[in-house]
Amino acid sequence: MSDGRQASSAARRVLRPRTWRRWARLANFAGYDGAELDDATIGAGVRLSPTVSVRNGSRVTIGAGSHIGQGSCLWAGDASGSITLGDHALLGPDVFITASNYDFDAGPGPVMDLPKREADVVIGANTWLGTRVVVLPGVTIGDGTIVAAGAVVTRDLPPDSVAAGVPATVVRRRGASS
Repeated sequence: MSDGRQASSAARRVLRPRTWRRWARLANFAGYDGAELDDATIGAGVRLSPTVSVRNGSRVTIGAGSHIGQGSCLWAGDASGSITLGDHALLGPDVFITASNYDFDAGPGPVMDLPKREADVVIGANTWLGTRVVVLPGVTIGDGTIVAAGAVVTRDLPPDSVAAGVPATVVRRRGASS
């Protein structure tokens, strides 16, 4: 193919509406997921995957030296629920932490139209949440605690423990032989 034909073909691809729709979707996705991160309080040396999603960032605090894996989502409440990660918190890929949940017992009708229950979430210092851990509103995870991949944390976990399961329960203390 001659240089003129190649340039003409490339120009046609760039001018297609489908190409511009794809670029618009990509720009919207990047802005939607990352925009509220600017409102969060982030300590020194924090490392975030570019695919981390933050909602209601003004109520999110990430401690110094923390690492947050790809696809993770920190979803603070719309009105009051906050999320605090201590220093050196390690979140694996696809971790979901929320400080807000629908009050599905508040009445009939579509769940999305019902009020929300919000409660602060605190993840202590030197913690590790494995891949696809889910942390629900009102939970405190103590300093030094490890949560196994796939666990769903529905209630507080004490410091220096190892927890696993759905719902997450303490399986042993850190430093103890297994």
